[in-house]
Parts: sequence; structure tokens; C-alpha cells
Amino acid sequence: MKKIIGMVVAVSLVFTAAIPAFAAETDSKGLEKAITNVKSIISIPADYKKFEYSSNQYEANGNPISIWYLNWNKDDNSAGISATVENDGYLINFNKFIDKQNEGLGSVSRDGGRITADAFLSKARPDISAFMRYEDNQYSSNSDRHYYRYRMYQNEAIVSFVEAGIEIDKYTGEVIGFNFQSAGEDFSKLPKTEGVIGLEAAKKSYLDEINVDLNYYSNFDHNTKVLSIFAAYAPSGDVARAIDAKTGKAVPLYDGYYGRDMGGMGNSAKSMDSAAQESALTKEELEAVENISNLISKDKAESILRNIVPGITSGMKVTNVSLSKNYAQPDKYLWEIGFDGAYGVLNAKSGELISFYIYHDDSRKGNLRLTEAKAREKAESYMKKNAPEKFEQSRFYESPRYVVYKSAEDVTDYSFNYYRQVNGIDFIGNGFSVIVNKESGMITHYDCNWYDDVIFPEINDVITDEAAFDTFNETGKMALMYKKVNEGETGLVYDFSDVPGNFLIDPFNGSRLGWDGKPYKDTSVPEYSDIKGHWAEATINKLLENGYYLKEDKFEPNRQITQLSFLRYIYSPIQAYYDDDEFYKMLIRDRIIKEGEKAPDDVITRQEAAKFTVRFLGQGKSAEHPEIFKNPFRDSVEEAYKGYASICYGLKVMQGDKSGKFNGAKQVTNAEAATMIYNALQVK
Repeated sequence: MKKIIGMVVAVSLVFTAAIPAFAAETDSKGLEKAITNVKSIISIPADYKKFEYSSNQYEANGNPISIWYLNWNKDDNSAGISATVENDGYLINFNKFIDKQNEGLGSVSRDGGRITADAFLSKARPDISAFMRYEDNQYSSNSDRHYYRYRMYQNEAIVSFVEAGIEIDKYTGEVIGFNFQSAGEDFSKLPKTEGVIGLEAAKKSYLDEINVDLNYYSNFDHNTKVLSIFAAYAPSGDVARAIDAKTGKAVPLYDGYYGRDMGGMGNSAKSMDSAAQESALTKEELEAVENISNLISKDKAESILRNIVPGITSGMKVTNVSLSKNYAQPDKYLWEIGFDGAYGVLNAKSGELISFYIYHDDSRKGNLRLTEAKAREKAESYMKKNAPEKFEQSRFYESPRYVVYKSAEDVTDYSFNYYRQVNGIDFIGNGFSVIVNKESGMITHYDCNWYDDVIFPEINDVITDEAAFDTFNETGKMALMYKKVNEGETGLVYDFSDVPGNFLIDPFNGSRLGWDGKPYKDTSVPEYSDIKGHWAEATINKLLENGYYLKEDKFEPNRQITQLSFLRYIYSPIQAYYDDDEFYKMLIRDRIIKEGEKAPDDVITRQEAAKFTVRFLGQGKSAEHPEIFKNPFRDSVEEAYKGYASICYGLKVMQGDKSGKFNGAKQVTNAEAATMIYNALQVK
């Protein structure tokens, strides 16, 4: 049962609590030692003359620890270095900032940067670097830096609470970022791996004990204004459990994070209809809607709220009133009324209570000290009274069994969630969320998210949960791991080494879906197996290192490239987030392509490639005036393309063939497209 804790507790991977109750090494000698240790690892430029520092103390595993935060900056703050070091001399994190604009593509390869990163880790953490393994990550590069992830292994098992990340500047090859996370563990005391169950047995236990879930989800397409409901498999909401590697039973994780919630239900102080936002109407629009839609009046809405919401009393003044329209369900209007200390939301046609939140002081005063069971009984009684039919269609969702860091005495509110049930499975985002105050016994928050008159697809002939698990496991990679379990002890478990939660599984064909129900947009970087020895190999790889690629398993360098593929190639850093229609809308909006030029499946010619590349470089306006250009090529160029061809020649994007000919009508191959894009990015 997930409980709301009255005090905000900061929990990090080091599992420490800040405490001021002990003396720590924060004197001048401690500062001098910290500076010396940082400088033994990092070179501080002489012109970084502005120096600042601060310190903090905490306790880890019963030992007092001092942390030093050091900063060196240029006088004009155009560049700087920050570093954090423990009193044992080990670097925790480091960041170098320079206010500069890089041009062209970075020259440091991923393999070259890896050598530097390995050396830095050995220097920064000589005590454990031998146990740290580089984890290849396809999502580990962006436009100006490479990122390298290292994880600790002991007894061939991942130590989940020890991890390092290093960033290498693609242009200079230097380390510009370092972060180290650890639990201060005595690794000699880690549980032994003898007697563990095998990986296949662990997978079976996961399906039996934790499972993957088949649910309904919803998505509102803002372009088409269509609300769609779809079924999909998702990783279990119980992400705070793993499989004990010796017993095969589920065990609660001490370092688990709050996982899936109800799509926004009960997450904020003002959660009117979490699956859809509303837009308030103007005074004139409000009057028009009231007149034609048979809505209850605002006075009637206010009266209903005062009668059915505990905590909204007759003496509380109205502070604001608005009538809003639910964009996902256009026939649904909502009255939202604010009081001094509360607010409530009603269906403006039926008068049904949608949500309320009570926040005046009296709502939390008292000494009832309700038990969780009594609070749940009160919550369910209220739901049955206000929405009996919907409550009957809902299932109590027991939040994952997280270890409570504070005792039960610190719990101030109980939170209860109920999922809407359709065809025997949960509808994520629809249902109830209710919060009951422990002391006053008052229901301080109520939220009923419910889509009316929607069609749910049947869930007959779906793939098995085992098949869905296998697909999730392709990216999650279940493995033997050391993790904090139960009350904080280190346990040996089987769990996903990477969170497989960025996609859903189509329950009918097993393909990946995005959380919008559309085909999953894979943003991982491919590895080409068919470019070795090709004349464009170096160029293709250089683009790949910088995040420019064709999203296919093979590059096929000699295959002719279509208009869509060429444009997606040159827009690689952002194109994966758009479907084809959205992508072309963006291109048309940015004047890269005109409406009449759209031909996604046509093989692109050199003159068309020149046109789009010049527009990409921001030179399109000039190129539209061919009369001001002289053709630099040895063959004729169509008048409409002369400006584009000339600019490409001048910028060394396209120089022509060995005879100096442009060959504008010739179709472009993938390898030639790579060369053009590489040259263009040198200019960009």
C-alpha cells in the first residue's frame, strides 16, 4: 500500500541522510585536501581564477562523511569547472562548461573517446575501477559529446548501486563530465552466488510472482482530435519487486522508485480530469453554451458541491467559477468552482461529481489516528455513494510494496487508487483516486476519471504474457544483480538490468507500440554490417558517430535513396520523433519543402538533393534567384536549380563528378547522400 509521507525525504543512490549531529573534517585542512585531490585528477586552467566552495556532512553506513563542492570559473563566467569530492579523496562528480558554439561534426570517434574515458575512470576511482565494466549503450551519444556508462560487477553479478558515467567532448576529446554513484558498501560482505537459480527459472518466477500486465490505454491525437482506446502489454506496475536469486520468490526492493501511477490520477493538488485538459470559455462563450446545451446553472453546481463534498461548508466563499470543455470528449462540459480552502469539479450536464480537493487547515486537524483499513473503508463508502455503478466496475490497485523509509507514525494521509475494469483488465488512466487524512478522518481529495461512450477493442486471441515478457526482456535484459532489499540489506536478485518501460507490446502481433498506441519510434543508433571497405565507409561512420543515420539494419550504400529517406537522414537528430505526416508538416512549416514538392517514395535526384540541402542550410531565398548565379559546372543545369547547384558548389557540398559535371537528373545513392549531408554539416 503506497502511503503519502508527511515529510519530504530525499533518497539518492548513496542511501544517506543528511545529519548535522557530528563533527566532520570541514576545516582548512579538509578543504586543502579536497582541492589537491581534485587537481590530481583534473587539470584546472590558469585563467579559471574565480574559486568558490561549500561543504556538507552526512552519514553512510554509520560513518560520518564530508562532501566538498568546488567551483572554478573564468572572471566573465564564460567557462568553468565544478567538482564534488568526498573526504576520502574520491571524486563524486565533475563538470566542465565552456560557452561556445561548435560547428561541423565532432572529430573524436566513439572508440577513441572510450580510451580516454577508461583512463579517466582508472584515475578517478583506482580503488574499484578494475571491477567496473563498460556497458554499451546505443542511446549514448548526442550532437556534441559521447556518453559512457560503467557498472560494477562482483561474482559476475551486476552491483546495481555502483555506477559511473563519463562524457567526452566530440570536438576536443577531453573529459567534460563525470558522475559516480555508490552505496559505500563493503564488497567483501556481498552474498555469495552459490546456490542461485538459473536465468530461465528466474524468468518463470517473474511471470508467476510479478508478471507483465495486459491493460487498456487511451490516447488523444491533437491533430485529428480523435480519442482512441487500445490494449497493450506493459511491464508490471510492481517495479519495486525482484526475484530472489536463491528462493525464486518476489522480494521488495529497498531502492525501488515509485513506478507507474494512474496516468495522473491523484498526482496533483488540482487534478480535474487527468486524462484530458480543459480550456476555460470566455464569458460570451459560457453564456452561449449554457443557453443551448441544457447545462445546470453555476448556482446549481455550487449548491451540489456544498451538499456532497465534506469540507466545503456553507460559510466558505466562492473565489472563482469557470465552465470548461473537455477536449478529448467534446460533448462533456465541466463546472469548476473554487472556494476559500477548496475546489470542486462537476459534470455540467449530469451534476456528477468529478473531483474535489480540500486544503484548508481544518481538513487536517484532529486526533482520530485512523488505521489504513478504516481510512480505506471511509474512501470506499464515499465512492459507492457518489458513483456506485462506476465503483462496481473498478478494482482496488494496491501500489507496489515499497519499503517505507519512515515509520507509520509519520504517515499523515492514506492514498487509495482504483482502476476501471473493462473486459477483465485494467484501463490505465480511468478510475478513482481518494486521499483520506489520518488525523481528521476527512476525505481531502477525490478524483474520478472516466471516459463515457467509448469503444473498447476486444482482447480475444492475444499473445501470451510469456511472449510479451520475451520482447520486454530484449531491452530490459534480466540478469543476476546485487540490490538493496527489505530493510536495506544487500540481496542477490534477478531483475531487469535496464528498465524496459519506454514502449508497450501490441497484444495481437507482438510488435512494439509507443505509449500513444502507434508503432514504436525506435531512436537507437544502428550498427551497419555492409559498409566495410566501401569508398564512403569513413563518411558514413562519421555521420553515425554524430547521430546521423538511416534507420535500417543495413545501410545498402549503393541503393538509390528516396526523398523521405534523404530528408530523414539530414534531420536525423529529430526525425525519429515524427511520423511521416508530422515530419512533412515540419518540413513545410520550416520551408525546407513546398506542398507541391512532396513525393516521399520518389528516388531523389542530385538537383532535388541540392535544393533541399541549400534550404536546410538557410540559403533557400538566395537560391530562388538563378539570374544572379553563374553555373560553375561543365554541363548545363536547369534554370530552376542553378542557384541551388551554384551554392552547393561554392560551399563544397557538391563539386560534380571527375569531369566537373553536375548531372542534375542523376539519382542519388545512400552513399552519395551521406557525402552530401556530411559536407553540408561541415558548413552548418
